[in-house]
Amino acid sequence: MSIIEHPGFAGFCASGLFIIPPMYQLKSIILSFILLCLIMPAIAQRQAFPENVGDIPFDSLQDDPGFVVCNPKQVLQYYNTASYYKDHKKEIIQYLLNNFITQDSFQDQNGYFTIRFIINCNGNTGRFRLFEMDNNYQPIHFKETLSQQLLKLVKQLSGWQPAVYKEKVYDSYQYITFHIRNGKIISISP
Repeated sequence: MSIIEHPGFAGFCASGLFIIPPMYQLKSIILSFILLCLIMPAIAQRQAFPENVGDIPFDSLQDDPGFVVCNPKQVLQYYNTASYYKDHKKEIIQYLLNNFITQDSFQDQNGYFTIRFIINCNGNTGRFRLFEMDNNYQPIHFKETLSQQLLKLVKQLSGWQPAVYKEKVYDSYQYITFHIRNGKIISISP
């Protein structure tokens, strides 16, 4: 006796709890399920998102392969812990202002120039990224000589201390934003 011929099954079906769909509906459901199983991996591959918003992934075209992040899954943001930058902000700003050389060709340069980077658990810096915008927060490109000079100055900063939380050392993100007016630095933040 098959399950469909069983007297209890007939009562179960009659109660409305179990309905046998017509054969074409069953085929349609199975076909839809198979297609979904085939399509989902392709969709998942296309939607590769970083672990966190703002992550700086390694880029072989611009990053030093010798710079190693100690724990790529846990890079703290600059605001998560007390940072070296906050403790030494005056010295860092003084260094940057004293060593930036303005040029006549920079006079038409205005806006915000941000350099984001990672300080690893050993206090080394890397994965520098540049973000440039005008005073209306629209994307622009500063002159190459100006942007490369600022990047070089930030890369030359030394003595960075890694982030520490609950007596454990972490990698962390940091940024420095230069407000440029007529080719001169008028402020540095954070």
